[in-house]
Amino acid sequence: MRSISLIQQSRSFASRNLIHRAGLFSVPKEKSLFIDESGTKLSYGKFLTKTGQYAATLHEDYKIQKGDRVLSRIEKSIDAVALYLACLQIGAIYVPLNPDYKQEETKHFIQDAEPKLFVTSQLELDKVHSESVSHIVVDKQLKKMIEQKKAATDVESMRDEETASICYTSGTTGKPKGAMLTHGSLSSNGETLAKIWGFTENDRLLHMLPFYHVHGMFISLSTTLFSHSSLIWLPRFSEEICLRHLAQSTVLMGIPTYYSRLLSSPQFQKSSIPPQFRLFISGSAPLSLAIWEEFEKRTGHRILERYGMTEAQVICSNLYDVNGRIPGSVGKPIPGTELRLNVNDGIEIRSPALFSGYWRNPVKTKEDMTDDGYFITGDVGRIDDNGFLHIMGRSKDLVISGGLNIYPKEIEDVVDKLDGVHESALIGLPHRDLGEALVAVVALRNGVKLDEKAIREKLKAQLAGYKIPKRVLFISKLPRNSMGKG
Repeated sequence: MRSISLIQQSRSFASRNLIHRAGLFSVPKEKSLFIDESGTKLSYGKFLTKTGQYAATLHEDYKIQKGDRVLSRIEKSIDAVALYLACLQIGAIYVPLNPDYKQEETKHFIQDAEPKLFVTSQLELDKVHSESVSHIVVDKQLKKMIEQKKAATDVESMRDEETASICYTSGTTGKPKGAMLTHGSLSSNGETLAKIWGFTENDRLLHMLPFYHVHGMFISLSTTLFSHSSLIWLPRFSEEICLRHLAQSTVLMGIPTYYSRLLSSPQFQKSSIPPQFRLFISGSAPLSLAIWEEFEKRTGHRILERYGMTEAQVICSNLYDVNGRIPGSVGKPIPGTELRLNVNDGIEIRSPALFSGYWRNPVKTKEDMTDDGYFITGDVGRIDDNGFLHIMGRSKDLVISGGLNIYPKEIEDVVDKLDGVHESALIGLPHRDLGEALVAVVALRNGVKLDEKAIREKLKAQLAGYKIPKRVLFISKLPRNSMGKG
């Protein structure tokens, strides 16, 4: 492993390794990084020792070198974070997977990423892949192995453009693709977000997100690392758990589902939020206007909505100034990011946080880039008179009915604000005369009775005739993935 000592690292800017960029070895060793559900704290010093032990084990026992892939399909834990940073420390490429993936789903990622090491929490399920991977180890065994190791004190010298992690997209259009996120892209986004969202060493971020997804792995963790602040580290979200730990927190990063469920809890009131709490942030899926407005009315806090994606992390953000948070908008491009709309209102971006391409897929990489270096996001939007971006949906979700373009998000915002409606989704279905017909799928609040005719009549006062759904279908709740996307 080509490496330089930590002492040299702290004085040299030759390496752009994220560990160096975040200045992790300059944080006071006793400063708390993690606070778990029971209140137990783990300091920066002890965590970095744990990371060094993982780095030593990966390098010495499994011969992991710079550029080797380490596939991780394990539950959220502090050890999962240490494994991730250990990969960065030795220059390996960390490949996170949803621990809920089954055997057949995992097969694709192994064939595509060709990892040298596969760390799993379910060895019985994954040992079938042993012929395809040099080493498979269960996370509990790896955790025991590191206890016998002296922490590695070297950090691999990296360049900005070298890959730190491969994160697979959700695969809504074909098999998932591996987005290569570099040391430079992760550092750039983390540094910028910590600054524009006002993070300081005194912050305590309430972390209930998964740790296999960009939101929980990079956006939340990186802002903490770059600000040398602390994480209240919880395994998952529930209203009860969230309310219990808000009192010790200053920031919550969540998905719209978190805020919807908090509002459904009668225990969640303005008094639930402590005086030091300063910021609620929402991302990973669109936040409805109805939730935004109800949240402000009940708590006095304006949720800061931002816009991002696997390939670019955070692209736009509403302003930290509460008066600069516009409901229904995802804000303006963050510093260093350029954004434009093409002739079809498609969103295109250039950013230092942008991925370097899709793993071993140059054809798809080229397809998604313009000749002048902008990434084609696949999202459609509009920019208002103040320069704020409003996401109208995915370009593939555009409904063309009778030759007229309809953006589902616009209609969903109106439907969601109707009395008795909990949430909705608008889709296009084949229609012999119109090409596509707009259909509303609606989930009502508990105890509410509304029929199709009533909803259509309410919408006629607010929408042009061609935007009125031809049908309204009722379901108990909208299906969502683990990141709140429908």
